[in-house]
Amino acid sequence: MATHDPIPAANVFPLRPPPQAAPTASGTPVPEGPGYYTGAGEVAERLAAAGLSTPQAPRPGSRPGEFCTVEATHPDGWPEGAAFCVEVTHFPEAAYRWRFGQEDPPGAAEHRAERLRTVADALRGFGYTVETVERGGWRPGQRALRVHRPAGDAPGR
Repeated sequence: MATHDPIPAANVFPLRPPPQAAPTASGTPVPEGPGYYTGAGEVAERLAAAGLSTPQAPRPGSRPGEFCTVEATHPDGWPEGAAFCVEVTHFPEAAYRWRFGQEDPPGAAEHRAERLRTVADALRGFGYTVETVERGGWRPGQRALRVHRPAGDAPGR
């Protein structure tokens, strides 16, 4: 004797589409395949070669030195004619990092701004177009770099 309702034949929630049908924020799907991430790999290699980013640490949160992360962005947000567009976030040395619920260490805001300019100048030196951006949802004043290369240009110098 069943004391509960039987499981429906199709275990589907009517208010949610299945994950494969879920649209992205822009309404177009994220491209698939390694080509989408090529720009992120290219920029990350240039940053490492310039000494502006350290290799991946063995466990999260264990990078005491400065480093950068590079994230591929959705093609809907790319400038017209770009071969790729990525966002680079710089993380300063541990002594200058912002910590939730605490005041910035003395000189930290100036240090972060100066190091972000250094990273931007290095990327411009490699032939990329670089602009400073603020992302929604970040704390005020936190900035990233939007980096792209026009289609047809050779990869960084």
